[in-house]
Amino acid sequence: MTVVMLPARLHENPDLCAAYIRTLGGSVKIGLLGWDYSGIDPDGPALMEFGRERGHEMTFFTLEEITYRSGTNGVEIGLGGEPAASFDAVINRSKLYGDDWQDRVERLSMLSNVPGLRLFDPADAWVTGYSKFQMAQRLAAAGIPVPPIRSAVTLADVEAAYQEWGPLVLKPSFGYRGNDVERIADLTADKAIVEDLLSRFPTLVCQPYYSTAGGEYRITVAGTATPLNTLKLPAAGSWRCKTMEGSSFERLDAPDELVELSLRATRAMGLTLAGLDILPHDSGYLVLEVNPVPGFLDLMGKEQHRQVLGGVFDWAEARIAETAE
Repeated sequence: MTVVMLPARLHENPDLCAAYIRTLGGSVKIGLLGWDYSGIDPDGPALMEFGRERGHEMTFFTLEEITYRSGTNGVEIGLGGEPAASFDAVINRSKLYGDDWQDRVERLSMLSNVPGLRLFDPADAWVTGYSKFQMAQRLAAAGIPVPPIRSAVTLADVEAAYQEWGPLVLKPSFGYRGNDVERIADLTADKAIVEDLLSRFPTLVCQPYYSTAGGEYRITVAGTATPLNTLKLPAAGSWRCKTMEGSSFERLDAPDELVELSLRATRAMGLTLAGLDILPHDSGYLVLEVNPVPGFLDLMGKEQHRQVLGGVFDWAEARIAETAE
């Protein structure tokens, strides 16, 4: 593992920080913990290539390639056949979803516990980012405005939420790409939808439905930068602001208060790179989600894509240097 001492005057200048690391320590060894090898996440390879351009030694691997064995220092972790302790840092874009999620969380947790290894970001932040309940809990504790929530395990629980708020949004706590997210506009008419969700998920998240007619903001935070911001508008006849379901989007010049809120929410979640879904509201804004694996990072072209990648490495390089002091 490279040891780099960073003078205090460089801490607030990412460009000088990166240059200083490369000058004194040669290349920094960084792993990229990717989604998989299918190519479904093109931003993983893009981060690999950008890291090499910055002069770092980059290695790609997946959660399936994390191994454990007893060694002289206790249980030692391997990453794609290399000792985890030989890495300065790992950038995490792993997949926790799936029937084998317990094994995947265990692997990420084992990696998170390697002494001296900077993981962007560790298992605690990752799992909290995947869980709607834990996310709401952490954001609310940090003073971030979020929609109210209730848990539901029975039809009576959903009925109680409907009586309190009227139209609802129902979804599983652990979801993927907006699957199984349903709007309950009329509880009697939509009873079959509710019963289907209750039959497939042990606990549902209940939230009031807020109109999306005016669109939804997607703010991408990369370290301390917010280079990719859009306004998403639902397709005609739809309430969902999902690009994959035909919603439109346009570039957003985010106001300072929206940028500041996004940075606060990302730091509260312990994330380096995040895609935030934020709804304009009478009282200001409501943070709907802070996604730990934002996609479509090249949505607005190459220049902004590189700004996102650069924001990740600026943040990682500064944290690596801090650890080495």
